[in-house]
Amino acid sequence: MICWGVRRSRRLVCGEEVRDPKVIEETLGLISGFLRRVEKHKDVLLSDVNTPFDGLIKALSGWLSKVVMVIEGDKVIAESRHVEHEAGKAMMKLLSQARERWLSTYKPELEKLIGKLQSGEVTIIITGDSFDKNKSFTVHLYMEHIAIEVERVAKSRSIIMNITLTGLKGVSVIASKLLSGNRLRAMQYGLLLTDGSIHDEGYPEMATNQVWQAITFSLIFPGKVYMNVEGVSLNDDYVSITWRLRAVNYKGKFESKAKIAEEINKLNNKEFMDFLLLAILCDGLADIEMKRIMLLIGNLKHDLLSDIVERLMSYGFRESDGGYRKIYTVWKSKAVAVAKSMLSNLKVRALIEDLSQLPDAGKLRRLLTLSNMEIKPKGNSSIEVIEGLKMNIHVKSNGYIELRIKRKGYDNARSIWERLRKADYNAKLRQRGDRFFEVYITQIWFIDHPELIIKICRVLRNMYEEAIGKSNAKRASVIAQAMTRLGCKDPAQTHGPK
Repeated sequence: MICWGVRRSRRLVCGEEVRDPKVIEETLGLISGFLRRVEKHKDVLLSDVNTPFDGLIKALSGWLSKVVMVIEGDKVIAESRHVEHEAGKAMMKLLSQARERWLSTYKPELEKLIGKLQSGEVTIIITGDSFDKNKSFTVHLYMEHIAIEVERVAKSRSIIMNITLTGLKGVSVIASKLLSGNRLRAMQYGLLLTDGSIHDEGYPEMATNQVWQAITFSLIFPGKVYMNVEGVSLNDDYVSITWRLRAVNYKGKFESKAKIAEEINKLNNKEFMDFLLLAILCDGLADIEMKRIMLLIGNLKHDLLSDIVERLMSYGFRESDGGYRKIYTVWKSKAVAVAKSMLSNLKVRALIEDLSQLPDAGKLRRLLTLSNMEIKPKGNSSIEVIEGLKMNIHVKSNGYIELRIKRKGYDNARSIWERLRKADYNAKLRQRGDRFFEVYITQIWFIDHPELIIKICRVLRNMYEEAIGKSNAKRASVIAQAMTRLGCKDPAQTHGPK
């Protein structure tokens, strides 16, 4: 039987029976997908010897052997590694207990459930909207000790499959305070505004499939952290373990995510980098090949973080539309500079280096690699056009120049536009993204300002030399063409107009 779920306890119960054939078809499609995924991972899900926990037990054991508990030098780093080691040992204990329980209880129940699904003897409970793809739709299956959710994610084609395990006890990890109060609080903000949450009872908590993230939670919420194995996630290519963590000593310390967003505006530059580190590690990515860092912000959260977004833009991040989310990207030398800044604290860097050795910490390894890249000294690509107003020099592929400046909000951009017009620059105004506007001056409208061309030629020469130094012949050729059009001297000679 298929029925709509009604919440009466921690588990749903059957309400109205489903008779709509389209809803039934959508439900059975999710069930079929679940059975296919179980079959794909049967070597660890249905084996009498192997379990979903074995790979992580081996990986975590190997990592623990590398963690140096006692080092000469910084006592805080030594204490940090001690906490990492204790958290890792606690996770090993939980994994071993879950492994035993899987073989004795959970696997037999999963096998029994599969048999009932195939024979049509099981009650299937559904929630959500089966027709609207912009809303989630979930199938719920229950046995005595396992609860399965197969969810079609809202506004996405992805399907999430989780097996929640009941009856597993957790442990508490005790961590001392390793960083200063403000910097520690900034990192807590970064986690809570992304993958973390605030429980109804006021505790900061997080559910995660990543070991590095679970250990990080224990370190940035000093005191008692309660952790337990919550379940198993069935991904398309692999099976992962879900952890749940709760910061016991922080009950009532964080009012809401909206309040946290307000507090972030008060952070100084170093503290903001601590916040950004955790935000990017949780909801972003580091790309070595493209030399870029990205932060993804869902549309529902975007308005909440509007002031934070403005601060991101000041570090060189640029906005693009990702459908149901906004994507903020910083490129090349600016991305390397951001990575270096986020990891400039030696204690924080030591933590990230330790955790990067875990098999699921690829994002941490990429960020470290990016931070180790050398930045070739680069001349400033902006010039002062009128007193107190700098604009960026943009060399177009056809060898022509545009001067540009971007501002959040139409009124801010228009005020700049008006100042330039009063100074006899025929500036234009255009929209960039949902909330940003760009003021620009094309080459034809500043060609009669010789004092400005002198400044532009000096910057172009630096840009040309940088392109030559990087063996970027195409870029150098375009810049040389721009210099010729402006009447700058030959790049090989002294800069300035003829």
